[in-house]
Amino acid sequence: MTWTNKYWDILNHFYWWPPYIGLRSISQKKWTKQDGKVCVPAELVNMAGPLYCREQKFEDLENHLLGNEEILNHIFDLTFSIAPDFVINESFLKPLGYDDEGSFQSIGREVNDRYSWNGNVTQQDGFFVSDNSAIAVELKLKSSSWPEQVLKYSALLAWEELHKGSRENLGLLFIVPAYSIDNHWKKCGLNGPTIDRSFLDTKWKKKLPDEISNLIENNFEQVASVLDRLKINVISWSDLRNSLLEIHSTLDLSHRGDQTLSRLLSGFLAQLDAHRDTGLSLPNHSINADGK
Repeated sequence: MTWTNKYWDILNHFYWWPPYIGLRSISQKKWTKQDGKVCVPAELVNMAGPLYCREQKFEDLENHLLGNEEILNHIFDLTFSIAPDFVINESFLKPLGYDDEGSFQSIGREVNDRYSWNGNVTQQDGFFVSDNSAIAVELKLKSSSWPEQVLKYSALLAWEELHKGSRENLGLLFIVPAYSIDNHWKKCGLNGPTIDRSFLDTKWKKKLPDEISNLIENNFEQVASVLDRLKINVISWSDLRNSLLEIHSTLDLSHRGDQTLSRLLSGFLAQLDAHRDTGLSLPNHSINADGK
């Protein structure tokens, strides 16, 4: 059993015990049934919000979520917030042509506090920062990339430099199904993996959230400088999988640290193999739960 099985155990637990996530159970003795309708006392519900009910067994829900992008994002975030610096470097910086030994921080929803936001404005999938680098990662399954995402991440990198200082390496890496690569740059509004400040002279910035539009307007030169220095690339889920398998093949499982990394990578790869819509064409072997 990999550690990702425990993630699903946690979801199962929350599904059947919703009070743990702040949802109230209303027993049937408090219902009023009449004419095919159910009424409950107003004081027991949030009058400003929706009502929820379980509509399927958890087993059915789990099968549905195995094609959900957000679930894979969770596993990705957990894995690479724990992974050592060299894994971050090999997986996300080298595809951009960078080499940075770190140390790295993985920045998630804590961007709210980092930049004094009111809410997660950019909703980044991955964001890794060191003294020399700031690298954003966008994950895709069935959904397409789009130009506003490039501007969104450019704004995120500008925010980072404005608050924490300039970086030598700025990057944006897309991870997509292999079949999406051919049309990827066109969908991003680009001719290929190159970009500069001219990208700001586009209609797309009109579709951005106000916070990002205001940043671009009030700090135009900073965002333009980011675009001038930004390296972008796209890899497939197969590319990432192969890179992690190569890293795993170098581990010495007699060493305690390598044992931990083996379990971490094994769990991520097991989830990746199980997840739908990654476009993976799997080889005849994979890593077992014991790392072999």
